[in-house]
Amino acid sequence: MADKPGLLGYLGAAFSWRWNLLALGAGIATAVISGTPEILLPVVGAAELLYLTGLISIPKFRQAIDMRHAASRRKESTQPAKVDARDQVDQLLNQLAPGLRKRFLEVRERCLTMGRIARGLSGGQSSADDLRTPGLDKLLWVFLRLLYAHQGLTRFLHETDDKAMQAQIEQLEKRLQKLGEGPDDDRLRKSLTGALATATLRLDNLRKAQGNAEYIEIELDRIEAKILALSEMSVNNQSPDFITSQVDAVAAGMAETESAIKELNYITGLGETLEEAPSILSRELA
Repeated sequence: MADKPGLLGYLGAAFSWRWNLLALGAGIATAVISGTPEILLPVVGAAELLYLTGLISIPKFRQAIDMRHAASRRKESTQPAKVDARDQVDQLLNQLAPGLRKRFLEVRERCLTMGRIARGLSGGQSSADDLRTPGLDKLLWVFLRLLYAHQGLTRFLHETDDKAMQAQIEQLEKRLQKLGEGPDDDRLRKSLTGALATATLRLDNLRKAQGNAEYIEIELDRIEAKILALSEMSVNNQSPDFITSQVDAVAAGMAETESAIKELNYITGLGETLEEAPSILSRELA
C-alpha cells in the first residue's frame, strides 16, 4: 500500500492534467462572462466532478499514477540509477505482447549484426561505432516505449465503445430538448447539462486517442527505419564526423515523439520513464 498514492493522489493527478485545467478554465470563464454565473458555475462544477470520478475509475489511469508514485519514491532511495535503468528496460520488454517484443528484438539484433560487420571491416572497435551506439540506444529506447504505448492505446480503443458514447450524447440532448421551464425542469437541466459535458469530453478524448494511435503507428515505422539506417551507416561510412551529424539530426527530431509518449501516459500506464536513454545494445536483455 505504501507505493499507492490513494484517492487524493488519484484526484490530484486527474485534476492537474493540463487538458482538464484548460477545459475547466474555459468553462469558468464562459460562465462568468455569460451573465448567469449562478446557473452555469454549478453546471461546470458538476461536469468537473463527473470527469474526476469517471477518470479515477479507469484501472489504467490508476495504474499509471501508481507507477509514477512508485518511480518518485525510487528516486528518493539510494538504489543506483543503473539498476533502475536495467529494471525498466526489462520491465517494458517483458510486458510487450509476443509480436511486439519480437519486432523490437529483431531491430536490436539487426543493429548488433551491422556493428559486428563494421568492426570486421575496420579491424576492431572504431571511433564511429563509439559515436553511433549512444544514438542507437536513444532510438531503441524511444522505439521500445512507443511499442508499449501502442499496445496500451490499442487496448484502450478496443475496450472503448465510441458508438455507445455517441448514443449517450444523442439521448442526453433529446432529454434536454424535452424539458420545460418549471423549477424541477431547471434542476434536471443542470444535471443533464453536466452529464452531456462529461460525455462530450469522453468522446473528444477518444477521438484524440484514435488520432494518436495513427500517429504512433507512423512513428514506429519511421523510427525503425532510422534505427536500421543508422546501424547500416557503420558499414557504408566510417567517418566519425558524418556519424555524429546523423546522430545529432536524429536526436533533434525526437522532441515531438517524446511529448506524445508522455501525453499518453494516463491511457497506456507507462508512467514516468528515464530522462537518459539506458544502455540497450551493450547489455544482455532478460
